[in-house]
Amino acid sequence: MLKSSKSEVQGLKSRVSCLASLAILAPLVLFAQQSEIAKWDPAMAQKNAVVDTNGVKWVDGKFLPIEGRMFDDVDHYYDRLPKNVTTNVNGGVRSMKHHTAGMQFRFTTDSKKLRFRWVPYSGGLSMDHMPSTGVSGIDIYRFDAAKGKWLYYKTGRIWDGVKGGSLDVAWTPGTPCLVNLPLYNGIKSFTLGIDKDATVTALPPRKSGVSKPVVFYGTSITHGGCASRPGLAFPSIMGRDLDVPIVNLGFSGSGQGELEMSEHLAAIDASCYVLDCVWNMGPKLMEARYEKFVRNLRRLRPDVPIVMAEGCDVYCATEQSKYVVERNAQYVKPTYEKLKKEGWKKLYFLPSEGQHADDFEGTVDGTHPNDWGMMHMARAYGRIVREALGLPSDGGR
Repeated sequence: MLKSSKSEVQGLKSRVSCLASLAILAPLVLFAQQSEIAKWDPAMAQKNAVVDTNGVKWVDGKFLPIEGRMFDDVDHYYDRLPKNVTTNVNGGVRSMKHHTAGMQFRFTTDSKKLRFRWVPYSGGLSMDHMPSTGVSGIDIYRFDAAKGKWLYYKTGRIWDGVKGGSLDVAWTPGTPCLVNLPLYNGIKSFTLGIDKDATVTALPPRKSGVSKPVVFYGTSITHGGCASRPGLAFPSIMGRDLDVPIVNLGFSGSGQGELEMSEHLAAIDASCYVLDCVWNMGPKLMEARYEKFVRNLRRLRPDVPIVMAEGCDVYCATEQSKYVVERNAQYVKPTYEKLKKEGWKKLYFLPSEGQHADDFEGTVDGTHPNDWGMMHMARAYGRIVREALGLPSDGGR
């Protein structure tokens, strides 16, 4: 009879405990186990396409290869969280789960022209510090094989919340296409128009080898405020730079660390979790929730790396900035160091230093990054996520 070592027994207990924890979340886990790209059926896209009198074949967005959408049991197709989010989570999250931040269509087509039509969820197309192109617009990237990276191509503007937005572009057949959806608005409907005899194909697996998403949870900054267009939110920039899929669960003013939110994150089979919620949590919330949130996430997903990020230092002389610096010093780093002393592995810390350049030009209002600030944040987050995923310095591309 073979005898198990003490470490093997402990490992078995850990795996059983993990399975028991996930069993509690079984409904959520089932909703989020498989990526939308993996489930995408080209036959369904072809079957449900409609050819109009001008010879344009229209494909509903529900039949296009999409990333960033992880739950099926939702109120609306393009929601970021399931419909079973309870009132234990603040109303901001329950409202802004309809926003499509981080969602993107990724495909190739042999069409010579692409036509995009979308109707936003809300008629509020812009904010006083963020343009409609970022709030409610879309942007298009094409993959440049010679340069080996995604390059910006066009922006889809929107003026009318009822009629929606439209964008027509010439296209080189076979060129990979990436379409970023609105950051601070949702989508009621989306259609892609291609040539009558053309088809749509999902992109192959990434060269980085990372198929599971990096899941971001945080505040308005993670949400994408205040990028001029969707592709310039820092999680999306980082995703392109590292060649990894991302899920954006940033909620403006509402990343408050409720324990239930850790369970929704754990329902996603992630490659890495990135936590950036300091701006939205005052001292009382940090004291009551922050460590519990991290511990519960690790309990539910014990083998997935976690990045604990400090609130970004935006070099502004406001009282809010002062308090965020204090929260960083009192809670984020001490919690990280405490957990490391307990022997936690796959735990990473991102300090506020280096998230912004030192030229004071990285924000629109002293807090929310502009495009320049988003680029710097993407580089800072990219370095720590690369380390967490074990990617080479060039992101594996």
